[in-house]
Amino acid sequence: MAAVTNTNGAVVAGNGLGPKTFVYAVATGTTSMADAVTLATTTYNGTIAAVEGTTGTAHLIVQGGGGGLEADAGVTLVATFDQNPA
Repeated sequence: MAAVTNTNGAVVAGNGLGPKTFVYAVATGTTSMADAVTLATTTYNGTIAAVEGTTGTAHLIVQGGGGGLEADAGVTLVATFDQNPA
């Protein structure tokens, strides 16, 4: 029977996406995806990881920055993921 002999590895929670990742829903009838991307990168200093859709309720994934994009009308914070270690 096989046995584990190297116990130096450690399993830790994390998403592998960066220090902090924010998932936002963008109601494009209220604010455009282009405006949300501009705010996320310039005002909130985030990096765009993904954009899903540009009409209706679309999703924007932002890495890093301080968050806060949900303060913009038409943007809702859906989830936040913290990398370990943060």
